[in-house]
Amino acid sequence: MVKPKHTIKKKRAKINVSKKEKVKIKLVIGAIIGIIIICAFVLYLNKAPSENIAATVNGEVITTQDINEQYESVPDMYRQFITKEMILNQSINELLLLQEAKKQGISVSTGELSKVIDDAIIQSGLSKEEFEKTLKEQNLTMDFMEDYYKKQLIINKLLNKTVFSKMIISSSEIEEYYNNNKNEFITPEQVRARHILVESVEEAEEILKQLNNGADFIELAKEKSTCPSASQGGDLGYFTKGQMVAEFEDSAFALGVGEISPVVETQFGYHIIKLLDKKPETAISLEDATKDIEEKLKLEKQNAAFVDYLDMLREKADIKIFKEKFIGETSPESEILPITASAVDDECITKYDLAKDTVIFVYSESCPHCQNMKPLVKELEDTGYSFYWARGSDSKSYEMLNECFADVMTGYVPQFICPDGIEHTGEMPIEELKDFADKCKA
Repeated sequence: MVKPKHTIKKKRAKINVSKKEKVKIKLVIGAIIGIIIICAFVLYLNKAPSENIAATVNGEVITTQDINEQYESVPDMYRQFITKEMILNQSINELLLLQEAKKQGISVSTGELSKVIDDAIIQSGLSKEEFEKTLKEQNLTMDFMEDYYKKQLIINKLLNKTVFSKMIISSSEIEEYYNNNKNEFITPEQVRARHILVESVEEAEEILKQLNNGADFIELAKEKSTCPSASQGGDLGYFTKGQMVAEFEDSAFALGVGEISPVVETQFGYHIIKLLDKKPETAISLEDATKDIEEKLKLEKQNAAFVDYLDMLREKADIKIFKEKFIGETSPESEILPITASAVDDECITKYDLAKDTVIFVYSESCPHCQNMKPLVKELEDTGYSFYWARGSDSKSYEMLNECFADVMTGYVPQFICPDGIEHTGEMPIEELKDFADKCKA
């Protein structure tokens, strides 16, 4: 679909400033800060009243107060699928890893910690002052952040030393993956075109007449076109089939390089198209795909090895859990109801190369529930389902979510969104994920 960006801007103008700011805050918190709450900020004390002990890990204490405070910090919507048992379990895992790191003499320097925090602020898209203000609004502090990131850096160093450094992906594994997933390595036919968009057929015919008499396409696009691409001489860049409205797409792909189309009418107005380049469908070679495949397989192996390593630590540890009934108390379960976005439209979706049957998977690398959903998403992708992986810290994903799905963003991950605005927040079994993806296709 050719998308006159001025049309989008008019539609987006209906979203007031306060709403945009709200979306921004929700995304930042969901992708960076909200997960910190869930990932367990463990305060363990060597001495605590026996009635306040939730668990001991090799003699070190996790208190019920710690678990309750973490649970109370969880937003209401998250409590529909986060329990105190989950928070306690995560706290135990983190404490086990920190204990093992201490045994191995692993530490973090002040410089290392400062760099990670500075990077987190940059990725949030906020200034340091705005970042600290956002933390304050969530009843968090920079001291909290420093403590959290210090723990994560220590754990990462431990895992790199004991688990991840041993990961080797052989050339035969890479080749096997390539041969079994060749559809992933095909680039479809693409064309690059300029266009001039006007509101009346009479004006379009007059412009076409000038072009046929030798007028410069770029200059006329800058002068006459109502599309924001006018500032680039109407250049739309490269696009594949399925990204533009049918009338525009059919005309563009039918042209030869250098040819100018007759006037083409679409729902957006009247276009004159000039084809600049055409690229045939190509297959990415095994050599060119090797690096990406290696990273993908390494991540899968690391996830599996991490689970095994934790299991080993737990088997060796002396773990005692107290007041299980108390820890198990959670808020009543409630169904997460789908929300339909009134502002989601085909134009916005196609701007970001999204097909109508694509499921947007909003996730964070630091979210354990997202890690649980990743293999299920990949499994469905292997059977033909289409997913857009929208990492919360990625600027392109942030822009797309903010512009197209402001009405349905919850600010928490994992979240799944259909292009028509139906959404689900939280983990779900693969059968439910498949049903959800089928709704996107409907």
